[in-house]
Amino acid sequence: MEPEKKPRRWPKRRIIVVISLAAILVAAYGSWQYFAMETESPEPLGPAPDFPLMDINSTSIFTLGEFNGKVIAIHFMIVGCHGEVYSIDDNQLRQLKSVCNSFCGGGQFVIITVLSSTCLTSNLTQIRMDYGITWRMGNDYNDGMMDIFRAYEAYSVKDGTVVLVNKAFNVTSVHMEAMTASALSSEIDQLLKA
Repeated sequence: MEPEKKPRRWPKRRIIVVISLAAILVAAYGSWQYFAMETESPEPLGPAPDFPLMDINSTSIFTLGEFNGKVIAIHFMIVGCHGEVYSIDDNQLRQLKSVCNSFCGGGQFVIITVLSSTCLTSNLTQIRMDYGITWRMGNDYNDGMMDIFRAYEAYSVKDGTVVLVNKAFNVTSVHMEAMTASALSSEIDQLLKA
């Protein structure tokens, strides 16, 4: 009868060295990706579809094309029938307010919130006041069509999405998750300098 062979085990020191090397490689790759994003201008994803929209507090219609040559942030937002602002939009509006405080006064950056509200009881003016929104804000559902949301389907927009458009009127990034003002500001700063 042959003696039972014990499985070969790695020494603890070797395991620690392998895990440490793997962690260093992951950290180095992450740093490289971060700095590559910081130093390179984002590649355009495609042209920004133009659209007309009426601001919720006026009777005049504006178009996205009026802002050609500026950096534009388009925020897509769905509002509940009783004025509910969902958590993703609560975050996005607060972050956009901070970004606007930094960039809106220079004349080269514009924010537009495209709402989808199917109910007259949504009280969009109250939302504007609650969040201190000073930028353009219009209801895409005013005509019952949601044509702006549809025009941006190629970019997979959904509630809370923020689309950045560069000065050449091309979409450069699409943020579908909660974002921070500092990350968005860094991206806007690059686009303004380009």
